[in-house]
Amino acid sequence: MAQPKYFYLKVYLFWLTWVSLRTLFIATVLASITALAVYIYKGFAPLNKETFVALKGIAFLSFPIGFSLAYILVLLMVFKALFSQRIGGLYFVLYDCKQEVINSPVLSDVVMLWRKWLFITVWMILVFVVLFIGISKLLLGTFPSLSWFNAYTLYLLVSILGGGAFAFILKKCKKIGVKHV
Repeated sequence: MAQPKYFYLKVYLFWLTWVSLRTLFIATVLASITALAVYIYKGFAPLNKETFVALKGIAFLSFPIGFSLAYILVLLMVFKALFSQRIGGLYFVLYDCKQEVINSPVLSDVVMLWRKWLFITVWMILVFVVLFIGISKLLLGTFPSLSWFNAYTLYLLVSILGGGAFAFILKKCKKIGVKHV
């Protein structure tokens, strides 16, 4: 079946926006719940400037933890969400072992896809890091400090390379088909 121009770029953009927006939303909710729980646990302290500053600090402190948890969850959920989306007038279907269409896939149906995606993404990130270190050694003569490899760069690498792996899996996997609406 002929796919529209830039179809897999649209798939990548779907993946990136779906994962990013839902992760930010869930992390914000978790940080707010954490701040509210601390406020309740401390006995509903009077709402003044110091209380708001403390609650804001608690929310900012708990946001990265909530973001990490939400990101892992959303990276799994995007595979389930893919089968209910229309991208460029096409939609994806998941086949079982007998090559019959699974009409509404559940998480246990997409875990296999997620594991493939995770494996490919981890290897792509490892290859990138090794190439970066090797090229830096060749060009600069010394090994670079790995202080640049932190949560922010890991999120960026997963967003770039993981989205590419997502589109690659959808294109190459025999258990996924593309159909017209």
